[in-house]
Amino acid sequence: MKQPRTSSVAHLGAQLRAGRTTIAAVIEAARARIERLNPHFRAFSHIATPDGAVIAKLQAELHSREARSPLHGVPVSVKGNIPVAGLRWTEGSRIFARRVAARDAAIVAKLRAAGGVVLGTTTLSELAMYGVTNEFEPMGLNPWDTVRTAGGSSTGAGVAAALEMAAVNICTDSGGSIRNPACHCGVVGFMPRIGALTTTGKPNYAPSLSSVGLIGGSVADVAEAYQVLAEPVPEVAAPPTFRLLVPRRLVETMCDDETRTLFAAALARLEQAGCTILERDLAGWAAGEAAAGTVSLYECGRALACMDLSAASEGMRRRAEAALRVSPDQVAVARTDAARFRGEVEAALAQAGADAFVSPTWPFAAPAIAAERLLVNGQSVSIDPHRNCFVRAANAIDACAMTLPMGLYPSAAVPAGLHLMAPGGWEGRLLSLAGRAEAALPALPPALG
Repeated sequence: MKQPRTSSVAHLGAQLRAGRTTIAAVIEAARARIERLNPHFRAFSHIATPDGAVIAKLQAELHSREARSPLHGVPVSVKGNIPVAGLRWTEGSRIFARRVAARDAAIVAKLRAAGGVVLGTTTLSELAMYGVTNEFEPMGLNPWDTVRTAGGSSTGAGVAAALEMAAVNICTDSGGSIRNPACHCGVVGFMPRIGALTTTGKPNYAPSLSSVGLIGGSVADVAEAYQVLAEPVPEVAAPPTFRLLVPRRLVETMCDDETRTLFAAALARLEQAGCTILERDLAGWAAGEAAAGTVSLYECGRALACMDLSAASEGMRRRAEAALRVSPDQVAVARTDAARFRGEVEAALAQAGADAFVSPTWPFAAPAIAAERLLVNGQSVSIDPHRNCFVRAANAIDACAMTLPMGLYPSAAVPAGLHLMAPGGWEGRLLSLAGRAEAALPALPPALG
């Protein structure tokens, strides 16, 4: 049986309710861990000083058996593109180097109302637009191998979860930005449909694609947090059928040998646990995934056109220039492709009576940070956009999706991820399914930290 992490929501809640520790002690322990590990691994960009009066009030409520939620007294991080009152709110960009958040975003306010304690904001790609380096605010380092990418754009959130700096990590995803770092850091990343977790009060540069979601050490951690923070409160989901669809041809074409081997082993474990695996390739998958890239570039470009980019990185200025070359006709075609793909996904799941599509999260191991190309099936491929083939498809159709650890790459000794994608609105069902899958998959050893 897998042992629960001592930083998990359930473990901390049980310890607090039993009086075996205090909220002040929990927060101090998390802050001490951040102080020890953050200078090297760079999970946090800006660290908060918890209000002693707030901690005392939360503790008094606990003594009175009036815990506000399962997150009462639990340490939480917030991605650096989401405003936290009183903290610098740079979005990882020199453009906003001097800005301080005047008020909390709605998701942060809801978290505080539920009793969660914000420890600070986490590092990210500039403006939460995918990138593997950030000169202005250096991004988190992969806790399994610091020369390899930890993913983006919610990089620090994945690192914080892997190194148990925070039990719950709030972040955003418009093209894999939650699931990429969760995969590479060996933790769980969950992206619900757009608006299931409120986006009010935060920048939204890709409104057709971007969702607020969660990274945690286990499915239970993100499920507990989602239940507390979702709007409206999620209904109890029907139990999953434990039937999954595999886009087999896509997996065979896009993934390298080690990824295919790890994926096959994961599917075998799921089948041993009673899961039915069916093969179902969709004609519109590649076009749907590519559509997300076109829409993202177009929408982000419109946002960038309204900014003074003189302080932005050269990469961000190049992105703005590339966006100018995207025509309205291309965007219209992309939206049509995405809508067609969404229909294919929903029809395939309904016809098979299945819960989700399952695939690897990435088609290869986390590459070296500076790498631009690598070999897949004997062919040199560009890492970007090849890396997107599974994760970005979910954003194209406003799906709910998540990644779970499915083992370690033998040659690189970094985590591999199993990706689950279901229609938006199936969040409860997906979380239940993921819990069953997680129980069947191998536990990872601790990360470096």
